[in-house]
Amino acid sequence: MAQSPTDQCIVLPFQAENRHPFDGTGLALHFLVGNVLALHTGLKEMWFGWRVKKIFPDKAALQEYCRDAAAKLDLPQVSRSQKVRLWLYGNFSDQTVSLHFFDGQEPDVRHAPVDLSVSIDDGLIGFRTQLLKWLESMGRPMPKAQVQAALWPETVGHEGMDAVGRALEGFYIYSAYGDDGPLDASPFKKAVAEAPESFMAHDLHGWALYRNKDYTAAKRAFLTALRINPAGTGAMSGLMWCGVYGKDLEEAMFWSGRKADICRQDVQAAREAGRRRYEKANP
Repeated sequence: MAQSPTDQCIVLPFQAENRHPFDGTGLALHFLVGNVLALHTGLKEMWFGWRVKKIFPDKAALQEYCRDAAAKLDLPQVSRSQKVRLWLYGNFSDQTVSLHFFDGQEPDVRHAPVDLSVSIDDGLIGFRTQLLKWLESMGRPMPKAQVQAALWPETVGHEGMDAVGRALEGFYIYSAYGDDGPLDASPFKKAVAEAPESFMAHDLHGWALYRNKDYTAAKRAFLTALRINPAGTGAMSGLMWCGVYGKDLEEAMFWSGRKADICRQDVQAAREAGRRRYEKANP
């Protein structure tokens, strides 16, 4: 079992290099990188979605950041307020992500950005391979045992990337700022229709169904996502929570333990954590 990591890293949505009509690709690539870092045993799990409302005060501020490359964050201040040390951010074009690294413990150090080429033709494996090599050069190598798990084929075309990103933005907005009634499922269905072999599309669809308390359908979506990417920790978390609120203790414990195993953590401790979550929700 790996030593428990302490440093958290948030991946911000990637902004378009040039002003053009909004495209969800930057959000989709941000989500892809987040799923890679979730497997990094040298980093403590930290999803952007957990901090959206604390970083952006309202929906308009989030959408401005996602749509306008001129919209910037005061990362030294945000890093201090959120107590999150590491941040990845950058710009994307049709074929490149210009990626930046910020370390809140060294706020005055300016790291040179790296340009990562983006091709959908190889299932975005080349993009992630470059990302992992760059992280290694920054002193944050992913253990070799985890690298292969992080390189599942993500089969998604340009329209699929756009649809996944738009669905993800809708999910962030609903989760962070609330809305009357259920979450609109249509963007998530569109993402699955545009990219039926995409882990990201099915995973997001599962979370949308979970938000709407349709736990049976959510489980089907998460399991479909895991057939594409067996190391999808986000989908495993979804299945754990479906077990909690679907009142299936063994399912909650199984998926909590399974996620820990994938992340090289203490499986038994994770199973017990799943039990405690279940008992808290079902007194």
